[in-house]
Amino acid sequence: MFKALKQDLISINPALECLEFLSYRIARDDYRGIHKLQHYRWNLDYIKIILNHLKKYDLLYHSTGDIGDNYKYKDNEKEFCNFLKEVNKDLAKINFSVTDMVMRKIIFVNLQRMGFVDRFTRKKEICEVKKVYRNYRYVKISQKGLDLLNSKNIFEEIKILGMALDELFEGLVQSIFEIINSLDNNFLSIYEFMFFVSFLGNTNKNNTIIQKEHIVEYIKEFRTLKARKQTIINIVKNFCTPENFKGNKIGKRDFHNWKNQAQSIFQALGLMVIFDYDEKNEKILLKNELGKEKIKFKRNNLIKEQYFKEHNIEKNVIFELHHIVPFYFAKDLEMLKAIDHWKNLIYIDASSHKRLTLDKKIKFAIRLDFLDNDVKLDDLLNNEIVLKYKKNVLYNKVLKNLMKEYNQSLL
Repeated sequence: MFKALKQDLISINPALECLEFLSYRIARDDYRGIHKLQHYRWNLDYIKIILNHLKKYDLLYHSTGDIGDNYKYKDNEKEFCNFLKEVNKDLAKINFSVTDMVMRKIIFVNLQRMGFVDRFTRKKEICEVKKVYRNYRYVKISQKGLDLLNSKNIFEEIKILGMALDELFEGLVQSIFEIINSLDNNFLSIYEFMFFVSFLGNTNKNNTIIQKEHIVEYIKEFRTLKARKQTIINIVKNFCTPENFKGNKIGKRDFHNWKNQAQSIFQALGLMVIFDYDEKNEKILLKNELGKEKIKFKRNNLIKEQYFKEHNIEKNVIFELHHIVPFYFAKDLEMLKAIDHWKNLIYIDASSHKRLTLDKKIKFAIRLDFLDNDVKLDDLLNNEIVLKYKKNVLYNKVLKNLMKEYNQSLL
């Protein structure tokens, strides 16, 4: 069955590696890649309205189960009804509304995964994000949620949202920024994300970690198909139909579900002022202005080429360029531009890069230092990672002071 899919895809153009990669990933049970949010149409104003009303309560008790036509609210659920009423008054001003079940089963779930609310059991025990509980009963705004509401400017907002989404999507936010900035016209389509970007950090058939450079090349190949891209989409769509498969959900392929998950990530990225989500054309784009100020990012490939030139090193297939300070740590427009610089890059092996994106303890290791020739990155607290020279990191030793000074100026 999967061999037939591979043949169908590759026959469109046998010279394109992206088609072989696509057939390979669909054959894997983890073909969907990253999927963390429930799909739902909302925006940042929507989130702030929810959080603003939620902060009025210590622990808000909510209803449970399905709310049918004959449902009768209990006395301890009346407060939740009032909460919904007040929320909907404000949501109506921005042409939104929310029901009881959507609030509990989608909004609270997404906000918890983003770190903006905490959820509790009926015994008032806090619920861990990655665990599933049968008795969710209370919800409360978290400190991160309060920080979002109290943001002083759009850059503080970018940082809070960026850190929340980057943690949620396992380092994907900064990577998406870099991938879009490497592509013509600075956009990423929903199918490019589905087919290629969402598998970033996984392994290919040779058990090699898939890096941003691989993804960019796959997308560039995919775009050369022009109108024939739709043929690829149709082949995958017709193949990934649950009815075509036997057994449980793990063994099945579901195009609709896969696309919904990609849309949920695009919707979440659209919350950040650095991205534009073009819902009609199903694209995510880099904004070219903030407020009334124009932003002009250097093309990602130009920054990378300058890194190799300045450091006088050759490209290595198992290494990947990493932004030490990510774009969402910028405190103003000038810092945003300063982050977009070769001096803020470090060339590390793919395994270390994956660890930096997945390990919560070192996820925000943005301070650069050196131990002899080894590179140390830490989060300004006590969490650090040491990268062995030539084994885990490649750079020009002559530039150590320049690199450290530039990093200190950003911090």
